[in-house]
Amino acid sequence: MRLYIAEKPSMGREIAKCLRGPVQRHDGYLTTGDGVVTWLFGHILRQAEPDEYDARYKRWRAEDLPIIPQEWRLYVAKDSAKQFSVVKNLIEKADEIVHAGDPDREGQLLVDEVLDYLGNKKPVQRILLNALDEKSIKAANAHLRPNSDFWNLKQSALARARADWLIGMNLSRAYTLAARRAGHDRIVLPIGRVKTPTLALVVRREREIENFQPVDYYHLRATFEHANGSFVAEWKPKDTMAGLDSENRLVDKAVAEAKLRELSEAPRTGRLTGYQKQKKQEPAPLPFSLSSLQVLAGKRYGYEPQLV
Repeated sequence: MRLYIAEKPSMGREIAKCLRGPVQRHDGYLTTGDGVVTWLFGHILRQAEPDEYDARYKRWRAEDLPIIPQEWRLYVAKDSAKQFSVVKNLIEKADEIVHAGDPDREGQLLVDEVLDYLGNKKPVQRILLNALDEKSIKAANAHLRPNSDFWNLKQSALARARADWLIGMNLSRAYTLAARRAGHDRIVLPIGRVKTPTLALVVRREREIENFQPVDYYHLRATFEHANGSFVAEWKPKDTMAGLDSENRLVDKAVAEAKLRELSEAPRTGRLTGYQKQKKQEPAPLPFSLSSLQVLAGKRYGYEPQLV
């Protein structure tokens, strides 16, 4: 039996539609003439908490930092236990497995971590799905690759996940303990590898908006008369000239007035050295890919990716 393990239910359903034979629904998986399709719900395995490595870490103490696991542990997430059991039983029955995670490092890890957790020794192939239309799925299914080709991609995702854990668990405790020593007894300061610098960008931008001071800037435009009609041209300053701000806008009034006087001096004639005339066509937009649909649905309706 060939077993396809998709990253999420919607992907599993689309794969099953493109396999041979009628699709039969079961609790947590689908059967077809070409095999069985099941799915995960994102990460159905979670990383162990510090106190699950050692009970003494339940209490936050500066002398215990940094906490660095010698052997990383994973546990089945409570809300995914039922689906994990389905996947586990299907893996035991399978002759070969097709890894159908998203074609990125996180998608690679989602399925690989389950296979590693269960100690799978059966052959694993990789299907790379960049789109979920019938043509793309059938083409990808006809060109499966050994999953071992993507070992480095999995290692990259593991490194990211473990870096998140180390930074989050250790720095959150360190900053919180420092805040409590400063008298903030009830505060908890969560620190994250991604969310903390991202939050800093938001705060910095918010401060820029709060402290914004409007500044005048100047454009120099002239209307030119030509035998074939008049046209308007705008003077563009060089990046190296004085009086420009960070966006290359002319903000120095004295420089602007001096340049205006220079351009107004005789002779006020010029020579047209060239022009371009372009006819452009804009093609009709393509249908949504899964990722673009997920992004739009998330922005407009607040849907989570696995619901799309």
